[in-house]
Amino acid sequence: DVAKMKKIKEDIKAHEGQLVELTLENGRKREKNKIGRLTEVYPSLFIVEYNENSDVPGAINNSYVESYTYSDILTEKTLIRYFD
Repeated sequence: DVAKMKKIKEDIKAHEGQLVELTLENGRKREKNKIGRLTEVYPSLFIVEYNENSDVPGAINNSYVESYTYSDILTEKTLIRYFD
């Protein structure tokens, strides 16, 4: 598992600054897909920034960040896909 964790960290570090798609386990076989930018990578976690763009004229576009741990990827609670 240590080797897998090291590989996960290296893969994520190599894609810093790129767009990623995260598939989050939402309990009871439900999943949620989110697309954001992998902004920062730290030794114990990584941060993804999301932008919610609304099609409604005059609406405020929200951007927010979420942090994830490498163990989320290791335990497959979260799947990550890179856009090149």
